Amino acid sequence: MKTKSLIILLGAMFFAAISCGERKTAPEGSEQKVWSYSMNKICKEWDGQWQGIMVASDGNCYFGSSTHSKSHGAGFHKFDPKTYEVTVLSDDMTEVCGEADLPGHPQQGKIHSDIQECDGWLYFCTHLSNYWKEGIQAYPGAHIIGYEMATGRFRDFGIPMPGYSIYAAIAVDKNAKKIYAFMTPFKPEDRNNDGCHLYSIDIESGEMKDLGMVVKGKGCSFYFYIDDKGNVWFSLKKKGFAKYEHDHGNLYVYRPSTEKIDTLQNVLPMGQLIDGTRTTAKQDTQRSWTWLTPIDGGKRCLFIMGPFGGGDERAWIFDPAKDIESGEAFEPIANMGPSYFQTALGGDRLYFVQYENLQDERTLKAEDAREMTPDSSDYVDYKMHLRSVSLKEGDDHNIITDHGPLVDAEGRKATMIYALAADENGLVYVYGSWTVKSPKEATLQYQFRAFPNGDMFKLAPRGEFFAVVNTNLD
Repeated sequence: MKTKSLIILLGAMFFAAISCGERKTAPEGSEQKVWSYSMNKICKEWDGQWQGIMVASDGNCYFGSSTHSKSHGAGFHKFDPKTYEVTVLSDDMTEVCGEADLPGHPQQGKIHSDIQECDGWLYFCTHLSNYWKEGIQAYPGAHIIGYEMATGRFRDFGIPMPGYSIYAAIAVDKNAKKIYAFMTPFKPEDRNNDGCHLYSIDIESGEMKDLGMVVKGKGCSFYFYIDDKGNVWFSLKKKGFAKYEHDHGNLYVYRPSTEKIDTLQNVLPMGQLIDGTRTTAKQDTQRSWTWLTPIDGGKRCLFIMGPFGGGDERAWIFDPAKDIESGEAFEPIANMGPSYFQTALGGDRLYFVQYENLQDERTLKAEDAREMTPDSSDYVDYKMHLRSVSLKEGDDHNIITDHGPLVDAEGRKATMIYALAADENGLVYVYGSWTVKSPKEATLQYQFRAFPNGDMFKLAPRGEFFAVVNTNLD
């Protein structure tokens, strides 16, 4: 009996040793529902992020970090979900653009565009940093940038139009190997005498081509949709930015076969709230795409027209093969409430961030609301929630799931999220402003609105954080 017991004991110890040898410690943060990483511990002047985030084919999340500073540019980063490690690929895009040592040049302060992938490369564009008069006049122009994931090498395609920014649409035709960019004038003389242009960039040769003026004066388009035939579809942002005399829900398309930009007037859907209530006529004049992503190999695209667009609160599918003028090409597929850049498709689920109260999401500007502190006389503890809706036919189709408030394990709360990405494994990546636990985490923000020359700055009551939400832990 003693011998048998000893054998059993030794066997148990042997298998326990094997089990211990194979056991792996979970990466830091992976066991948390909301895990956050302070970006201002890297650079104090990063103060926000708009668009500029994506999950690539290598499984990593790539994202930018932007600023209004006149002394430091945008950063570009990678997050590995296997190790929960954030890697700084560039802490200043001004250096990547070869302009760090040029006297008097403003910074390339933002990656304010979509990030597109093609043949192992990521493509995005820069945007000017300091919006005051001197910064706009001295700005050399936005750059088209490529990043090779396997080697970590950057490629600067250069400036398509000197003095113009890219605000903010960029997309890659993977078949034709071309990049398209929306060029926007900021200098008064360019706004008065010219307008917004559509440009193409040949990836192999780097050749840039002006495809024509889209609209006179200052304008903005956030996203391009390139269909399976290579046609480039887009709309123009309106609310709080620019007024276009002849645009009330227009859709634009550049067709390489004709080399022309066509305008389809007043074809975008009229707005509707989540409860079916029609939006006002004033809101309807602002109809535009504020987020989109191609689906079905580019045959169709998924889009929204949320805040700063048409006021619509539905997710839509656009099918360019169907009749556009009659509205057949537009199919509403989910009621989700208001959303904006903070929207992402992960598998068959559409994720979005909203204030807990939808009326707050409709009326508040997060860039202003994030400045409020508990000692402010008008302070309200607005809570931001991560929500999603299933686009897959089934029992939960079109039913909104609330994944809870964006609060990390240390009690920090999200106060503005304008960059969102998601993968197929239930991980959602957010970049934005959060409350801080110490001054080390706070943003040092230039006061370019209060001080036209941008000479003053202060420590903000918030900081910039990249965060991961593990919805599997709901």
